[in-house]
Amino acid sequence: MKTRIEQIQKEIVKRKANAMIVTKLANVRYLCGFTGSAGILLIYPKKAYFFTDFRYESQAAQQIDGAEVVVYKRSFSHELETNIALKPAAKILVEAAAFTLEQVEALKRVWSNSELIASANVVEPVCAIKDANEIKLHKKAAAITDQVFEKVLPLIKPGVRELDIGAEITYLHRKLGADGDSFEPIVASGWRGALPHGRASEKKIKSGEFVTLDFGCYYQGYASDLTRTIAVGKVNAKQREIYDIVLKAQVAAIKAAKIGMKTAELDAVARDIIKAAGYGDRFGHGLGHGLGIDVHSWPRVSAADPNILKENMIFTIEPGIYIDKFGGVRIEDDVLLTPSGAKSLNKAPKNLLIV
Repeated sequence: MKTRIEQIQKEIVKRKANAMIVTKLANVRYLCGFTGSAGILLIYPKKAYFFTDFRYESQAAQQIDGAEVVVYKRSFSHELETNIALKPAAKILVEAAAFTLEQVEALKRVWSNSELIASANVVEPVCAIKDANEIKLHKKAAAITDQVFEKVLPLIKPGVRELDIGAEITYLHRKLGADGDSFEPIVASGWRGALPHGRASEKKIKSGEFVTLDFGCYYQGYASDLTRTIAVGKVNAKQREIYDIVLKAQVAAIKAAKIGMKTAELDAVARDIIKAAGYGDRFGHGLGHGLGIDVHSWPRVSAADPNILKENMIFTIEPGIYIDKFGGVRIEDDVLLTPSGAKSLNKAPKNLLIV
């Protein structure tokens, strides 16, 4: 953990700032180990402080690594104002997507001469490169989700509600040792498959429909994210055509991924296949996203993303086709980028399953 904070300290100096305040809890956890719901990191170039309240005093004492723990009685801003050990910084990096207006106003009141610099992707590129233990935890999370897919397949049949499948996924994740779901399970059958984020509903599954299952878990804080689309009872020619296109695009993208590749270039591998088949306008989201303590982490793997893929990044590859009144198909794996290419962490079958 200390090494992670040291990387941020180098970034503070590089950006010619005097401190950084980290408020995004996933980043706080990554940098110092805290798993609670109330914590802030203040990082100077040579020192770091972790702030929390009385509820987490014992937990912080056990978990925090690389930062001095400060348990405040009133608030973070009041501690800045009254604690003589905390020196006002002239230029402070704050996380643009996580630092609230309320926090901005409170900080301005106590450190009125400080300049707040709204910043993006300071911590995230550090999080994106996984160490050996993080890779191990991601693999375990993926293995649990693969097991859940295997166990839930026999339950998918005509007359069963999507909600019942979603509930079973959540139960099985816990039963198999996960911390819990990494997001609310998506179960989208029939026409609802055209909704890329169609969370489980009261709709009952029917024969002849596709069912898209998109779910994942956290294992010791690290996320998995799997999508499979299966058929119930039978498939027609149109369904098989769409499925085969998406599978071709997904497999090609996994095969093409390599260190040094632009994320936009990888997105294009799958997108060009879907476009050539005549469904380019039906693939409306990016190819994937990073995985970590957050299930949707940096970098995005999309046409709009200018970043470069690096060794030991873990991200998803999940092309899809979505057609109103018909439904949709999405296939997703979690992959680890190695010197020999992308290695899927998932073992769940990708051939078209008919249940």
